[in-house]
Order: sequence, then C-alpha cells, then structure tokens
Amino acid sequence: MGKAKQITVWVDNRQGQLARIARALADAKVNITALAAYDAGNESPIRLLVNSAAKARKALEALGARVTEEDVLRLTLAEKPGQLAAISERLAEQRINIEYAYETVAAGAKQADLILAVSDLGGAVKALRGFRS
Repeated sequence: MGKAKQITVWVDNRQGQLARIARALADAKVNITALAAYDAGNESPIRLLVNSAAKARKALEALGARVTEEDVLRLTLAEKPGQLAAISERLAEQRINIEYAYETVAAGAKQADLILAVSDLGGAVKALRGFRS
C-alpha cells in the first residue's frame, strides 16, 4: 500500500483520442500499469498509472494535451470477496469519500485483463481475429 503518481490526460471527447495517447506513450517507452477512461462530456479524463510519470508527462504535453498529476492511494489486495467492502467501510467510518475508483487485476500475476466496451462488437472481433501479443 502506498501513494502513487497518477497522470490524467484531458482530451476532447472524440474518436481516436485513446489511440493517440497510447501511441505517444508507447513511442516514449512508457508502460501503462493501470488505466481508466470514460466519457465525461466535452472534455474527458484518461487516468493512468505509468512506470515513469516524468516521461509520460513530457510525451503527452508534446501532443498539446492538458496533463495533470495527482497522488492516489494504491493498494495491493488478496483477490477474494469482501476486500473492497472492507476498505470502503473503513474509509466511510473515517468520513473519507471515494471520488472515483478503478481496478486492474492480473490473472496469475502474469497477465492483465482488459475490458473494452465497443460500438461494433462483431467488427472488433473480426479486426482482432488472429492477433497475437
């Protein structure tokens, strides 16, 4: 458990923004360890934990993106039912509000699960057929 530096990239809500951000980070050799991206009106946040906040910020600002940094709490928990309940109850008891939360879970500590919501599931399946990472 501890603090982590979170990078938030504020982008116009339009197609291709996540691809543009991901490409800039990949080209800068920055690894994304956690991600949350969602629609929030005209300007949407893409929240990232990365292996190098300084390199990420430099790469993203080179795109002309507005970038902010925040300290967040990062907890490593056993993968079992009730963990979130216990943590959120403790915080609530102390009158600490949870403003937002996202989670990444590594299956067997070797792979991360990525969930994507897409507008054309069939098209996405077709486009990714045969893809190997």
